[in-house]
Amino acid sequence: MLERGERDVIAHCTRHTTAAYALLGCLLVAPATAAGDAAAGALLAAARCASCHSSTEAIHSTVPLLEGQPKAYFIAQWRAFRERERTAPVMVSLAAELSEQDVEHLAEHYASLVPSSAAPSPGSDVGRALADRLRCDRCHGTALLGTSAGSARLAGQKARYTIWSLQLMRSGTRSHGTNAKPDPLLAELSNAEIESLAAHLESLR
Repeated sequence: MLERGERDVIAHCTRHTTAAYALLGCLLVAPATAAGDAAAGALLAAARCASCHSSTEAIHSTVPLLEGQPKAYFIAQWRAFRERERTAPVMVSLAAELSEQDVEHLAEHYASLVPSSAAPSPGSDVGRALADRLRCDRCHGTALLGTSAGSARLAGQKARYTIWSLQLMRSGTRSHGTNAKPDPLLAELSNAEIESLAAHLESLR
């Protein structure tokens, strides 16, 4: 018989996967655009994204790295900002300015990259064990690299951003896939456990 925590993980991943495939279906029936071009995306990224998203400055510690994010996830987040389902003012404004084709180019560019390993995190054994217990790979893919169905890449993400995001999801301020808000999967995690998990994820490539 499954323990309560295992049942929560399986239920969460079932909802998350169902939503991801629904999202992918929406992407497939959306108005057609030309395939993204990574070179065009690199130019756009340098002009519109890199100053914040590639920054290592403390002021940008809660701005996520985009390198390696799957195309479906990148496009879904842009649409969430455009439709004001996510509400960061700078991103809402930028999302309104970018065309579908611009975003295809950007998504292609960022999906072709991997997070920098210039200053690798030492990781966390506690965080590794916690990722295994929560079965993060069931939703976020092998090695937590994200999936073509729209799940985010967790490997290599800034620890401070991950901590901030998980705390928002734990409190119900931000959604975690289609799970309830606040997320019962994260509800019992302490701040120390969240920090350990974030350190582990940042150490992955």
